[in-house]
Amino acid sequence: MSRLGRVLVMLVCAFGALTAGAWRYALAADEAAPQIKEYKPNISAREYEKRYNAVYGKYTEQMAEEGNPADFMLDDGKDLFSKVEGSAGKSCASCHGANGEKLKGAAAGFPKYDPATKGINTVALQINRCREDHMGAAPLKYESYDQLALDLYVKSLSNGVPIKVSIDGPARPFYEAGKAYYYKRHGQFNFSCALCHVKYSGHMMRANLLSNNRHHADHWPSYRLKWAGTGSLQRRFRGCNKNVRQKPLPFECETYRDLQLYLTYQANGLPIQVPGFKM
Repeated sequence: MSRLGRVLVMLVCAFGALTAGAWRYALAADEAAPQIKEYKPNISAREYEKRYNAVYGKYTEQMAEEGNPADFMLDDGKDLFSKVEGSAGKSCASCHGANGEKLKGAAAGFPKYDPATKGINTVALQINRCREDHMGAAPLKYESYDQLALDLYVKSLSNGVPIKVSIDGPARPFYEAGKAYYYKRHGQFNFSCALCHVKYSGHMMRANLLSNNRHHADHWPSYRLKWAGTGSLQRRFRGCNKNVRQKPLPFECETYRDLQLYLTYQANGLPIQVPGFKM
C-alpha cells in the first residue's frame, strides 16, 4: 500500500473512533438526563392570598365591585353568540340555546382530550371549530376582540361551576408534556414556570409578588391593569416567556394547550369566575 493509502486509512479510522466516541457520549448524556424534579410548594394557596392582601391590599376586588371593564366585552360576546354568520345561516345560539343554556357547566371540563384531533381541545379552539364545521364561518383570530369576547361569554355560562378536567387515559401524555414544560428552564434567564410559581411563590420579584399556581386557571379571560385590557391565559404564558427572554409561542399551539391542561388540573375544584380582574 502506498504512503498516501496508509494515510487515508489512518484518517478514516481516526474519524470513525471520534464518531463512535461522540455517539457513546450522546447516549450516556441522554441516559443520564434527569427526570422532572418537582419542587415542594413554598406556600399554600391560602397563605399566598394572605400575602397578596398584605402587599396589594384588596384594591382589585374593590375596583371589580365598582365595575370590571371586561364586562363590556362580556356583553359583546353575548351579542356575538346570537349573531348569524357563515354559509349555514347559523349562530352559536342555533345549537346551544338563545342564552347558551345548553352550555351551562361545559367550560368546567376544558381543556380536554379530543379524539378527533388526538390532542387537547380548549374552549377557544372549540369555538373556531364549531364556526368552521357547523356554521360555515371563518375562524376568529386568536386574541382578537371578537374571539376573546365569545370565549369570555361561553366560559361565563359556567361561572360558579367547579373546574373538573380529566387527565385520565389518552389525556395523560399531554398533561405530562405540559408539566414537563412547566418545570423546564427557558430563555436567557434560565427560569422555569415552576421556579417562580412553586419553589418561590409568595416571594417578591422586584415589585411583583410571585403567585401560587393553584389559582392560575380559574379566572381567564381577565382584565389586567398592566395591559389596560382583557386577555387570555395564553397571553399570560407569552408574557412570562418574554420576561425570561424566551421567544413566545403561537396562540393555541400544542405546547400552550398542554400547559393549559396542566395548570387547569391544578385548579380542579375551584369555581370558574370570569371575567377576572388582575394587577
